[in-house]
Amino acid sequence: MQAMGKRVWMGALGLLWAFGCGDDDGGAAAGTDTDAPGMTSGAASTANPSTTSNPSTTASGETGLPTTSGPSDDDGSSTTDDDTGGTVEPPSVCADFVLPQRDGAEIIVAPADDGMVTVDGQMMTLRAAVSMAQPGDTVLLEDGTYTLPDAADGAFTGVYVTTQDITVRGRSGDASAVILDGAYRSMGNGASNVTIAAPGVALAHLTVRRSIYHLVHVWTDGDAAVLYDVRLEDGGQQFLKASVNDGAVDDVEVACSVFTMSDEGRDNVWGYGPQNGNTTCYTGGIDTHNARDWSVHDNRFEGIYCDADGVQRPAHGRFPEQRDGMTYVGGLSEHAVHMWDSEQGSAHDVARNVIVDCARGIGIGFVDPVYGTRVVNNMVTSSFPGAREHDVGISIERGNDILVAHNTVVYTHPDAYLYGLEYRFPETSGVVLHGNLTNMDIRARDGATADEVGNVLEAEMGWFSDPDVGDLHLLDCAAAPEVALHPDVAIDLDGTTRQDPTIVGADACE
Repeated sequence: MQAMGKRVWMGALGLLWAFGCGDDDGGAAAGTDTDAPGMTSGAASTANPSTTSNPSTTASGETGLPTTSGPSDDDGSSTTDDDTGGTVEPPSVCADFVLPQRDGAEIIVAPADDGMVTVDGQMMTLRAAVSMAQPGDTVLLEDGTYTLPDAADGAFTGVYVTTQDITVRGRSGDASAVILDGAYRSMGNGASNVTIAAPGVALAHLTVRRSIYHLVHVWTDGDAAVLYDVRLEDGGQQFLKASVNDGAVDDVEVACSVFTMSDEGRDNVWGYGPQNGNTTCYTGGIDTHNARDWSVHDNRFEGIYCDADGVQRPAHGRFPEQRDGMTYVGGLSEHAVHMWDSEQGSAHDVARNVIVDCARGIGIGFVDPVYGTRVVNNMVTSSFPGAREHDVGISIERGNDILVAHNTVVYTHPDAYLYGLEYRFPETSGVVLHGNLTNMDIRARDGATADEVGNVLEAEMGWFSDPDVGDLHLLDCAAAPEVALHPDVAIDLDGTTRQDPTIVGADACE
């Protein structure tokens, strides 16, 4: 029996703003979503293929953790204060996570003034310091704020990784103490704060914040990337973007990380569309195109939406001419997790994530179908009314062979969006909704069909620990109904082994 009042990992961060300026070493960088990335002064390595281990699958069917050991000084299990000042626990599985093993050199980097860093007493940009790494090396960032310089015309200042099989991580293991701050500055020609353009790259124990474009952008060559214990704050566009350029970005793992947006961040989101209320709020959590075999697990997403109240917002404020001087208010943002499309043979796994007050929770498919995906043991909650800024919790837009099982979706506002889960379009097939728990309806749209087994739509607020902060653990284990155990969901949100029959929703309450 789980303890009453157990809280999920909050992971909310204090926002510490810092500014700086300086000249960078220039060099090309990734362009917009449809442009091919360029090269930095350090060309991509052609050494041995990536040795990053791919996520394994346990006998329970849940995504496993990498089996290789790394040089990490900590286990990433420190507690974090939430907005109310309380201390909360990260998911227990996060303490066992190990980074890919590196057997190369360690490059120790410390922040310096004016957008610069020091390495062995030498002054350079962070971009240049990361470009020094060879395959197998680890770049260790000392605590501090690394404010990325504003790019001069024709130059690029964002971190651009073109060397395979390296790790860039905070040395202390405290992600909130190592801050890569874009400060809403130009990184050059639409470049992101961090661009990954090589296979087997790992980011860990650091914060990336305040971008005009994406916070972290993974290009086609960024297969087998790992993001662990990374805080992503206030993306002007997507927080984590995977683009298509002559191929897909495959085998990426995003684990035990936090995606969060502040009020200031909402005033700096890129907007698209007309002034008549159909503006698109062009931000979102994880956004992939044509990607295969992503594992997105044990993360927290909070406050990713655009606000219809307040001032007219330029789109985008730093470069209004790029949007013809247009301003906008509100608009529906992308999901916390959105897999737009994939190839057959894919096997995405979206598991054990907590999504709080985001415009939309999890979206599978839209342009073309997504194949072979599990959406299991996630908690999604919203305190906002349904409107053009807030929408569905979990949606299968176009999907084939999709399992949506043991998710808990709860809306607390009396005028909330009417549907907790949806599936739509005739192309959708082989979808199973099993043992989900919600206080809203489940809707089939536009000719879609699915097998619905043991879902419960009458959840009561008193069943849950603290819905307002996203904690949908059950207070009373006897309150929620049971359903037959699904063989592909043998554990719950907390990694507890499920019995047969088991409790509906993400919390098995064992």
